[in-house]
This record gives sequence, structure tokens and C-alpha cells, in this order.
Amino acid sequence: MNTIVKLIIGVLITLSGIAWYVFHSSFEMAGLVDSLFSLKVLLSGSVGIVLILTGLLIMWVELEELKDVKLKKEIDGDKKSKKK
Repeated sequence: MNTIVKLIIGVLITLSGIAWYVFHSSFEMAGLVDSLFSLKVLLSGSVGIVLILTGLLIMWVELEELKDVKLKKEIDGDKKSKKK
């Protein structure tokens, strides 16, 4: 997959994690109010941070890949100019 596409996916995942907390009333879950409720609260509370961290990880990896591609192009350009 193209690096830019992966970078955009990382941004979208990060934004969806932030939206999980900002628009929390939109994601209210109806269900049990016993010991499973506590588990559900923990799981639903962790979804946003997992999305944020996953998005940031993807963005970091793809930005590093873009830097590597740019550096490789510069090195290849220098080699070609030295051959002439």
C-alpha cells in the first residue's frame, strides 16, 4: 500500500480515537448493570486510547518510511551526478 495512504489511515484512526472521547454521549451502550457493567466500562473507556495510540504508531512508522524514501532518492541522485 502507498505510504501516503497509510499515513492518512493513521490520521483517521487517531481522529476516531479522539472523537470517541469528545462525542462520548453518541457511543452510550445499553446493557447490564452488574459486575459485567464494570468490565464494559473498562473496555469502552480503553477503546479511544487504543485508537489514538494505534493511529500515532501508524503515522510514526509511515513518516519514518517517507524520510527513508526521500533519503534514498537523495543518495541515488548523488551517485548519478558523481558518475557523470
